[in-house]
Amino acid sequence: MLSLLLDHQLQESVSFADAFFPIQYYVDDLNQWPDGQVPLHWHFGYEVFSATGQDVWLQIGDEQRLLRAGESVVVGGGQLHSYRLSAPGRPCLCPNIVFSEEVLAPLTGTVFQKYLRPLLSGPAISHVILSPLVPWQAEASRALFEVYGLLCGQPSILPLCPACPAVRPESSPCPELVVQQRLLQLFTLLYLRREELGRTPARRSGHRTQIRMQQMVRFIRCHYAEPLTLEQVAAAAGISRSEAGRCFQKYYRQSPMHYLLQCRLNAAQKLLQDDAVPVQEVAARCGFSDSSYFIKVFQKHLNLTPAAYRRRQAEKRKP
Repeated sequence: MLSLLLDHQLQESVSFADAFFPIQYYVDDLNQWPDGQVPLHWHFGYEVFSATGQDVWLQIGDEQRLLRAGESVVVGGGQLHSYRLSAPGRPCLCPNIVFSEEVLAPLTGTVFQKYLRPLLSGPAISHVILSPLVPWQAEASRALFEVYGLLCGQPSILPLCPACPAVRPESSPCPELVVQQRLLQLFTLLYLRREELGRTPARRSGHRTQIRMQQMVRFIRCHYAEPLTLEQVAAAAGISRSEAGRCFQKYYRQSPMHYLLQCRLNAAQKLLQDDAVPVQEVAARCGFSDSSYFIKVFQKHLNLTPAAYRRRQAEKRKP
């Protein structure tokens, strides 16, 4: 199972293979995430994610919509977002890229300030959906998938992720130049059609709720190994139990205690990588007072017992 490296504000730590060309290609196997969901997170720069194999639930802030198979989403910097399987168990390998604005143009230059910043660098447009059924969006999608192919075709990047059947690896004597050209082609199309893009104005209440979420999430991540109560989680944000429940339902579609359980399971997966740590100790160090209950919950959410999960991870590490 996978996990994101997030700080107390849900910001993902993104590292680029080339700091002078800050773009990274991934293939997300959503079946490898706990409960088939990439956690709610944000980062600077842009992210483009394509649903392949099946429909995927997309969450931006507190809003959800179904991203149909074949559609892509361009997410603006600083936007909380998450992806979730619509049909768990079915294959779902989704290509995506995360990149800094410098890949497109210098931040202080005319190109970025005049054409790119108004698109996805503020609250006016949080994200854009690209559908293959709309001609100009299909053209943008073709440029995007060429970017995927160029990036996964580079030897330094390919080993980081599995192959995606929807992406055809491509080669070029100047891959960085072509990647930049195709991304600018995509953003040029967005700019030319900017009047057709929906506006999502920021709401003050949303910012307040997000701050409360950050406070509670930070508290849970720091204290998940302890016996926590809903009252303690709510107190971390200075709100009532019912308000804490509303905040988590708004952004996570789950209760605070279920989120706590997910944190404990994520921590358990990491500890199970070490064969020297007994399962009973893994349970205790992750906040489970009863090892039998830990085994039952682990199997329910990951479809494997802790021992079977440990064996599978050991097999993957074999040369």
